[in-house]
Amino acid sequence: MNAGGKVELRKRLKAERARLSAEQAALSSEQVSRHILACDAYRKAHCIMGYLAFGKELSVDAVLLTALAEGKTVVVPLVTSATEMTPVVLQNMHDFELDRYGIRSVRQPAVQFAPQDIDLVLVPGVAFDREGGRLGMGAGYYDRFLPQAKRAVLMGVAYDCLLQSELPKDEYDVCMQLLASESGVTTLSPL
Repeated sequence: MNAGGKVELRKRLKAERARLSAEQAALSSEQVSRHILACDAYRKAHCIMGYLAFGKELSVDAVLLTALAEGKTVVVPLVTSATEMTPVVLQNMHDFELDRYGIRSVRQPAVQFAPQDIDLVLVPGVAFDREGGRLGMGAGYYDRFLPQAKRAVLMGVAYDCLLQSELPKDEYDVCMQLLASESGVTTLSPL
């Protein structure tokens, strides 16, 4: 599929996600978070990188709260430019500001964290496929960031209803090793 096809697919799947009710998004987020918290990759991780969900993205706030309560180091992305993001330490789940895109962000000044010290990255996406492929929002933040998290286990966070049999891939795409959805956590490639 060419770049134009990827744009159209993203547009269609984002529209599907937008049609989900707030209740469905909340229920799905609760189910997915429960599965993440029960899996080995989470239990073994000392440092977890999550994200602060926006719109109808699956929320992993419950995972972040639990990790903080368990004394794990929790980091989330901070957008630093039109093309880059960096992990910053999350201290709590209530001291946020909105970034340029209207997404919750850690209040500045924030403590940066080395990507190579992250054990588990929870990766959002518009859609995922069963081979670990990911269709992001289109800006490429995660595609540029994930190679820096060299020893982290990469877990896509997906709605079952948006799982695809196959997604278009290019040389910049980074595949997930695990996939968390309402159905559970699936291993896609060896950890």
